[in-house]
Amino acid sequence: MSLPSRLAGLLACAALVQSVGSARAATPLTTVRVAVGLTRPVFVTAAPGDTARLFIVEQRGSGNRGRIKIVKHGVLLARSFLTTDPLSTGFEQGLLGLAFAPDYAVTGRFYINYTRADGTTIVARHTVSADPDSANPVGVQILTVAQPFDNHNGGWLGFGPDGYLYVALGDGGSGGDPDDRAQNLNTLLGKLLRLDVSGATYAIPPDNPFAGATPGLDEIWAFGLRNPWRPAFDRATGDLVIADVGQGQVEEIDFQPASSNGGENYGWRCYEGSNFFSESATIPCGSCLAAGCPKISPSYEYDHTLGRCSATGGYVYRGDSIPDLDGVYFFADYCAGTIYSGRLLGGALTDFRDRTAELAPAGGLDIGSITSFGEDAGGELYICDQEGEVFKIVHGDLTGVENEASPGASGRRLFLEPVPFRSELRLVLKMGRSERVRLDVFDVQGRRVRTILDGDVPSGEHVLAWDGRTPNGTDAPAGIYFVRLQGEERGEVLRAVRMR
Repeated sequence: MSLPSRLAGLLACAALVQSVGSARAATPLTTVRVAVGLTRPVFVTAAPGDTARLFIVEQRGSGNRGRIKIVKHGVLLARSFLTTDPLSTGFEQGLLGLAFAPDYAVTGRFYINYTRADGTTIVARHTVSADPDSANPVGVQILTVAQPFDNHNGGWLGFGPDGYLYVALGDGGSGGDPDDRAQNLNTLLGKLLRLDVSGATYAIPPDNPFAGATPGLDEIWAFGLRNPWRPAFDRATGDLVIADVGQGQVEEIDFQPASSNGGENYGWRCYEGSNFFSESATIPCGSCLAAGCPKISPSYEYDHTLGRCSATGGYVYRGDSIPDLDGVYFFADYCAGTIYSGRLLGGALTDFRDRTAELAPAGGLDIGSITSFGEDAGGELYICDQEGEVFKIVHGDLTGVENEASPGASGRRLFLEPVPFRSELRLVLKMGRSERVRLDVFDVQGRRVRTILDGDVPSGEHVLAWDGRTPNGTDAPAGIYFVRLQGEERGEVLRAVRMR
């Protein structure tokens, strides 16, 4: 197909998509692969405001070392951002968590959660080096927690809207919480912690529920958790959603509203989901069955039929690419490889849907052991497959947004960021050799809106930008646009969306 014919077809398709896009909750979804060749990926995230890069946590690889890898402008960099010392080798151990400080752009601080070679959980602070794609290898340990068993380490880290660092810890492992730790306020295991890490080490936020003279360890924010796996804050509301892995019968999704003052008891080991499991001798109210003993019931729970056995927590979608998904929470089951969604209303999960078939990638690919979801700087969602791949959730009719075109003999590639954009669209042009190229922006009627570049371009990476204006300085309206790159041998067209 010639490039003009291809462009006309794309524009016609875009106009059709635009005409039907108002149908609420009708957007078809799929996934596209954004990274492959990883070793046990367990998390994907972005630094605040960083639209060019994704950071992927590899639990444990060569030499039993954890690694953080970078996908930059759609390319997985060979060099790691950070490589740890050798770690413990249990199935649930290794490098498990990563969180960038809200002021990362200024301080360069980020935090990791890993199990040291002796099995101890470590939360450490690192900083970025002078090279933004490389971290300083030596960090500062700010929290150390002994682990009696090699499972139920938790491992999630996340900054809340209050600027404090939250740390999720499992109950210490084995099965059935044999030492009754999750209800015991004098141990950090089976808890959600809340720490002020703005200083050299950590301090206790004064409004933590057990701070000061109140019985219980000052760090604790909530308790009664078995193995919280991938909690997440809703970036729009500040609510916290916690997936807690069950024992042998029930998986649960828990909810904590942004208005919470902390201190919630999510029930384990007294309860597995809504089912009574075992009495506790350490529960603050004296007995699991004591009248008025406070417990937060799950927002949603499911049983272990259909091959399910382990909940993987996700995120509430707040991206711009798929507006009718706004407020939809995605999560999965690790064992069954199933993907689900729902809306959290009044603390309950409603509108439950099985998204597994819909989110199956094309091209003979599949998503198997789902270890984590992730969120980029714009709120778009990703899925980690433990077998070495990361996928992005995208509009099912618009997978052409992803630049899968072959670079051809010239080795030329074009990347757009962010998509969608508001005030400025960055165009990253990677040239394998010197070549004459032209970059134009067209609207959905096929009219040229702006010429960005027309001339000889040397090899290497070049960053250009469209400020969203026409040549006469008029602000281009919100809508769908196409960026056409034409070279001496071949061309390609990428889609962009401008939001207001």
